[in-house]
Amino acid sequence: MQAAECIRSKVAAYVYRHVLEPFIPLEKQDLLRIQSHVDMLRHTLQQKENHFLLEMLENTLRSLILEVWNIILRMYKQENEFEHSFRWKDTLPRFLYLMHTNCRYHHTVKWYADQLYVSPDALSAKLKKLYGKTANQLISESLIEEAKVCLLNPANSVQDVAEKLCFSDQASFSKFFKRYCGMSPGQFKKQA
Repeated sequence: MQAAECIRSKVAAYVYRHVLEPFIPLEKQDLLRIQSHVDMLRHTLQQKENHFLLEMLENTLRSLILEVWNIILRMYKQENEFEHSFRWKDTLPRFLYLMHTNCRYHHTVKWYADQLYVSPDALSAKLKKLYGKTANQLISESLIEEAKVCLLNPANSVQDVAEKLCFSDQASFSKFFKRYCGMSPGQFKKQA
């Protein structure tokens, strides 16, 4: 998760599109680049004494993730050069970008709709049509993922996470988390 965090804002607009069509054809040169990263990971894991094993693995994994997303983004760019643009084509990726970069601070559909100059109902309807989920559901899912990442950090208490995610208090955060995960944040933290 830490290795992927550095590119989240750059790929957010493409994540849901890729989820809908997760299989992409790879060219031989792309396969060779990916294979070299996998070989490097395997070689690093096999080293008996390596004082920087964790750091090397993290950087190699980060490099692999960046390489894969570079390939995906290049393919989408090629596709987009042939497509005609229309208002929603720009709005939905901007919503996904805003959501992934701001869900910690803004939890309402209205805030995102205001940023995109559309009505909350129109935004939710379009997202429901394309992704099968409303804007509120997508924001909540993204917020839950942020919460889980924060809770996995042993340095963060449940109160700390509630504050980081801009909830009014720990009780409202706990209620929100339990509604979506079926357990309290404390129980999730103990399970991890």
